[in-house]
Amino acid sequence: MQITGGKFKGQKLFTPSSKSLEIRPLRSRIRKALFDIIGNNLEGQKVLDLFAGTGALGIEALSRSANLVIFVDSSPQSIELIKKNLNKLRIDEKAIVLKLKLPEGFENIVTLSINSKLLFDIVFVTPPYEKGLSLKTLERLPTEILKEDTLIVVEERDKVYLPERMGNFQLLKKKTYGETALFFYKIEAPLIFLKGNR
Repeated sequence: MQITGGKFKGQKLFTPSSKSLEIRPLRSRIRKALFDIIGNNLEGQKVLDLFAGTGALGIEALSRSANLVIFVDSSPQSIELIKKNLNKLRIDEKAIVLKLKLPEGFENIVTLSINSKLLFDIVFVTPPYEKGLSLKTLERLPTEILKEDTLIVVEERDKVYLPERMGNFQLLKKKTYGETALFFYKIEAPLIFLKGNR
């Protein structure tokens, strides 16, 4: 598996053994398509990579000049892979790796956000398919760790239904690549903001 763009383009990443069924890296062509949509220059941006797996998405963001990526996963194998990949590229200082189970672990992320005065520009949500985790994560994703224009990207099977409105979030678009779908969400504008711009 190779990085598809940015300063580390072409660099190979460590991947899970074939025995691992839980860690499912997003295919290279979909990763490239994703960054073609959200932009290939993420200079200064802060990214939250949930259910990070190998860390490929967050590392793609760092390759495109993101300032910081926080990687979150509950699997010890994933945590080991992420750290190995960060160390290989010598970008450990631009990353924080957290072993947390979601959505319960959001409390820890909120605490980190408050203590570090950290708000995220992009959130990747790429859980194991068809376990209902995408919906649960969107329902409980804390808005206090996000900016007004934060982009949330959710990966799921195309046949899985995710609503156009989910709590504080509004679906902007859905892109399908074979059996994989990417859902792009943003925070809905507060009513007071809308009234002030009529």
